[in-house]
Amino acid sequence: MGSIITGKATISYADVPNVLTDPKPVVFWDTCSMLYYLSMIDRRAYIEYQWDEKLLDLIETGKVYSVTSFIVLKEYNDHHDKLLNADKGKEEVMKSMMKEYAKCVGSPLKEDIEKGADSLALAERMEDMANRLWANTFIVDKDVSFMEKAHNRVLAGSAPASVKQEYKDCYIWETFLTVADMLPNKEFAYFMTENTDDYCGKGCKTPFTDIVNECQGHQCNIMLSKNRLWVDIAKRLGIIS
Repeated sequence: MGSIITGKATISYADVPNVLTDPKPVVFWDTCSMLYYLSMIDRRAYIEYQWDEKLLDLIETGKVYSVTSFIVLKEYNDHHDKLLNADKGKEEVMKSMMKEYAKCVGSPLKEDIEKGADSLALAERMEDMANRLWANTFIVDKDVSFMEKAHNRVLAGSAPASVKQEYKDCYIWETFLTVADMLPNKEFAYFMTENTDDYCGKGCKTPFTDIVNECQGHQCNIMLSKNRLWVDIAKRLGIIS
């Protein structure tokens, strides 16, 4: 088992107005978006790397708040070793394939390819990036009010419980909505999820009507890719036009 991640600080939802005091963007992460840092190779999602770096830069330089639920933190720690080891295993396969190819091309290209294979450490870099993100992420602690709201969503079959009746997703979503309501600028609240099955439906890339209506009612945002998340935040901050 690797080192246990703890986050920047654990806060109650009542602490949000006292901690997230500046009117700047807030990214609230769901479980998939955090776990995906540990499975980039397995998912062959290499293009995400540039957006992960860009988002992390905004967070580390204090331009954006990073927040999540205690459930996401627990899920990350519970699945960390299995996902990371799987990605490292896939990386070793990539290295072997590169070296096999190097044998076919001859010098001097052979040595360059072998050197590149030996220096390949994407899984390690992604874990480091995730660790840096967690070090700057506030953890919203459990609260009975979120439990009750999540329970009611499951009973009603409302998204994100309309597909698999997933209680944890409902709890995380209700936490986000409450946090968004307590921010000085609700329009700067972003829920980052890549779990399109539960938030959009199988094979769909548009959020369920339940989710869209709630975002409009709470004046907050849901994002389904880190690319779109960074672009929207960068525009609001005047980084790009």
